[in-house]
Amino acid sequence: MTVHFIGAGPGAAALLTLRAVRLLPESPVCLYAVTYVDAAVLAHCQPGTQPVDTAYLNLDALTTTLVAAHKTAHAVPR
Repeated sequence: MTVHFIGAGPGAAALLTLRAVRLLPESPVCLYAVTYVDAAVLAHCQPGTQPVDTAYLNLDALTTTLVAAHKTAHAVPR
């Protein structure tokens, strides 16, 4: 599993990095913070992508999510 830290600028979909636009549709799990990222950004994800809002997760919960993705060999954008 690889965790990709991708740029969302100030959270506006029009300001996503090229890397983000490439990785989001390829990933079955997407970690994001709703306080920074809006629905227009998540619209780049494929249907069925599991969105995980990390804004309220503590480190243990975040790690559990990443380990679960690792067990299924998924790459995870964050």
